[in-house]
Formats: sequence, C-alpha cells, structure tokens
Amino acid sequence: MSRTNRGLLVTLIEKLESKSEALRANDLAALFDVTPQHIYKMAARGAIPSFRVAGAIRFDPQEVARWLIRKGPLNRNTAASARAA
Repeated sequence: MSRTNRGLLVTLIEKLESKSEALRANDLAALFDVTPQHIYKMAARGAIPSFRVAGAIRFDPQEVARWLIRKGPLNRNTAASARAA
C-alpha cells in the first residue's frame, strides 16, 4: 500500500473515531466514496458491522473504525504510529 493510500485510510479511521453518534448509510457512503446502496448491501451480507434502530440500519463509527483496522492493511500498531506522525 502506498503512503498516500495509507494516509487516506488513517484519515478515514480518524474521522470515524472522532464521531460519537451512529451513522446512517448515506453518512458512511460519503466517507467511503461509494453509493448508499453499496453500504446497504455490505450490511445485509454482514460484511460491515451494523445494527438496527426501529428497522433502520445504523453504523457505530467506533466499530466501523475497528473493522477497518482489522480488515485493512493496517494493524493497530501501524495505525497508531501513523496517527502520531
């Protein structure tokens, strides 16, 4: 992974970690630069952590950040050291 892509991933993780309220599919789609439909499909497959509130799909930003760290090319040590730089 290039430094630019790694930097973008760290920035995305930081944005997610700074949020305290549950995100809607539209919010997450904007952060990931994909369509809301793509986010809904990922949630339906269980590919991204999500939960339901009164039938609406929501995303815990902290859990999504942890998911990115686990699934992405960064591990916790790399992410922490990249944030410190």
